[in-house]
Amino acid sequence: MSIQAIVEDKPRVSVIWIVPVIALLITGWMLYQHQLNKGHVVFVKMKDAEGIIAGKTEVRVKSVKVGLVESLKLEMEQNAVVAKVRIENDYEALLARDSEFWVVKPRVDETGISGLNTLLSGVYIELSPGESNIQSTLFTLLDEPALIDADIEGKRFNLSASNAEVMDVGSGIFFRNYRIGEIESVNFNTQALEMEYGVFIYAPYDQLITDNAIFWVSSGIDFKLSSSGIEVSTESLTKIIKGGISVDYPPSQPPGILSTEGKHFTLHKNFSLALEKRFDLYDFYLVEFEQSIKGLTVGAPVEYRGMRIGTVEQVPATGVNDGRPLYFQQNNTSVPVLVKIEYGRIYENAQLAQSYWSENLEQWIKNGLRASLKSGNLLTGAVYIELDFYPTADAVLTDETTIYPTLPSVPSGITALSEQVTSLLNKLNAIPLENTIKETEGALKEYRLLAMEMNQLVKSFNANNISKKVENNLDNIGTTLTQLTSSLKQFEKTLTHYQKGSGVMDQLTDTLKELETLSKKLKPVSRELNEQPNMLIFNKSSDNDPEPRQNK
Repeated sequence: MSIQAIVEDKPRVSVIWIVPVIALLITGWMLYQHQLNKGHVVFVKMKDAEGIIAGKTEVRVKSVKVGLVESLKLEMEQNAVVAKVRIENDYEALLARDSEFWVVKPRVDETGISGLNTLLSGVYIELSPGESNIQSTLFTLLDEPALIDADIEGKRFNLSASNAEVMDVGSGIFFRNYRIGEIESVNFNTQALEMEYGVFIYAPYDQLITDNAIFWVSSGIDFKLSSSGIEVSTESLTKIIKGGISVDYPPSQPPGILSTEGKHFTLHKNFSLALEKRFDLYDFYLVEFEQSIKGLTVGAPVEYRGMRIGTVEQVPATGVNDGRPLYFQQNNTSVPVLVKIEYGRIYENAQLAQSYWSENLEQWIKNGLRASLKSGNLLTGAVYIELDFYPTADAVLTDETTIYPTLPSVPSGITALSEQVTSLLNKLNAIPLENTIKETEGALKEYRLLAMEMNQLVKSFNANNISKKVENNLDNIGTTLTQLTSSLKQFEKTLTHYQKGSGVMDQLTDTLKELETLSKKLKPVSRELNEQPNMLIFNKSSDNDPEPRQNK
């Protein structure tokens, strides 16, 4: 009887390996949990790593640690440093695309002194959480710390200035000397050649920024010279040292429509300039003058019967038409001046004023609306442009070839007076003064000779007693006439007695009457010649006033 052996297969994997596998799984799970709990990795690009130490420099939010710089790597091509930063899991939501990083270290600048606590603890990176819903893993380190935290309520606006004083980041925004915001960013636009400012206005003061608000640079010190003397007003020390930007409404105007965030405003050099430049709705026009524009400068007012409606923009206008400057045309000798009609000066509702002006301008020109130069200052010779109606002005044709609409003009009083003076001087120059003077000298000589001859004649009359002889002759003539009159009367009686009513008698009667009248006239002449013998040559002299007699 044979015995069969039972063969059993042993398991290939020993039970003893279960323990190492479980241990390995536990270790992997622990490593996974360790990596998971380490947080999220982000990269921060910076110009240099001054003060930052890998494995030591922390990332904080409001002094709370949220991460750590793990390593630093130099990018040779970009000439920059990239820091590998690990953010804890609990703060993953802080890594929005618009989040900001900057280094907190001791700083002394125009905004003050900050970061003194890092003298002992070392520098750290501050994280300012963003508001975007999209997360990012690559950020750029800011050169300067962000001034406005994301949780501060308010609005941001943009300012631009072409000729105002340059302001610094952190400079305050003041409304009637009360600080309501600050400059958040500064940039110089190389294309527009102007400064650009980003400003932040704290809530609830952002409700003060309306569409009619004006911004200007305030230095903190104001000088005023008046009849009462010199007035000096100073403001806060911060304003004096750093300056600031003031914002307000134009005088006598209420707040306008509330401005939306991001609206652009112009920053002016001072308050007076801000009032002049606040009208942002305008149209350009050309005014062509057939006269000299000396004394007219950029910024001179354009008025309508004393009311300012615009400003002179270019003197002369620098546009180009048909390849030639506007003031050097072939068939036009006028000098063009570019002006802008600012509708906010005409009416508070600028859009309504613009519509009214555009609809009626053509008819106004037909009715005689013309521009002219008026004297603004006799001492400086400054002039301005005035619009008024001249019903007798010549009609004008609309020139559509120019780049701007044209306002016709008439010669001003200055030019008319100059032309009159020039005409008078030309007439004076045309007078032959030398011949006239010579003729006058000859006439004076002849007059002197005549006077001398008359004087000799009078002396001759007086020396020869001619006046007495004339007087005697006149007396004899008077006596003779008297006798003749008596004889004629006697003869008349005789003729009347014999030939009464005849024509001869009537003629004799008339003759006698005429002789009698002549006799009466000669008697006063005889008497006056007796009193003044030279009366035939010179006018009769008046008698002297009688002198009263003295009582003896």
